[in-house]
Amino acid sequence: MKIGLCLSGGGAKGSYQAGVIKSLWDRGIKKFDAIAGTSIGAINGYYVFTDNVENLQEMWINIQKTSENDVKIVDNTVDNSIIIDGLNELTNNNKSKTNLYVNYIEIENKNLNEKIVNVSELDKSEGLNSIKYSSLLPFNPSGTLDFKNQFGKDLMDGIYDGYKLDGGLVNNTLIKPLIEDNVDKIILISTRHDYVLPENIKNIYNEDNIIVVRPKTIFGKNDTLRFEPEFCKELYYEGYNIGKNLELNI
Repeated sequence: MKIGLCLSGGGAKGSYQAGVIKSLWDRGIKKFDAIAGTSIGAINGYYVFTDNVENLQEMWINIQKTSENDVKIVDNTVDNSIIIDGLNELTNNNKSKTNLYVNYIEIENKNLNEKIVNVSELDKSEGLNSIKYSSLLPFNPSGTLDFKNQFGKDLMDGIYDGYKLDGGLVNNTLIKPLIEDNVDKIILISTRHDYVLPENIKNIYNEDNIIVVRPKTIFGKNDTLRFEPEFCKELYYEGYNIGKNLELNI
């Protein structure tokens, strides 16, 4: 049976996602034929892709609140260089053929264009750059509006022309590449408690073959950037316990 893993975006909420991944790993579900991730899902997905799930756990449950991991704004984006540097240090221990799809947006003439790439077909540097773009959130420190409206204004003002930014801005749950890979089952780990499959996916794939894993926590609008030790650790174990009791039929 070919199994796909779909990991949505959500910033610090990815700690919950990592807990589910580790519980699946401990249950013996270690091999995925294809992985698709957006934003923090792309980052978590790279740990799975390279067979570094133990390191994934270590990262999320041992986050320390220091000046180094404070949210930093660089060129009107949330700097993610530290976490990408961490990915660069990983050794690829995966000996099997696994596709890892990530998405990001390219902005040209104030237009958003989604780009989907298969990291397994790129060299390491190109692949990590794609993950960097996929998880690069826009943030204008001079903005006075809420996130959505501020980004819309900045986009129309041309601030982000030429940028490559977070794929979740247009598509936060990247399912179609897994369907196109003809996987038999998809485990979809959403960071939304109320996530429902979109109709366009139901129309092309049997929803009975998609196992949707949702958190119990109802997140607030500021939780995306809440990289706090206790918050992330609690979410990690919430995800682990949900994954431990998940009915899989695989």
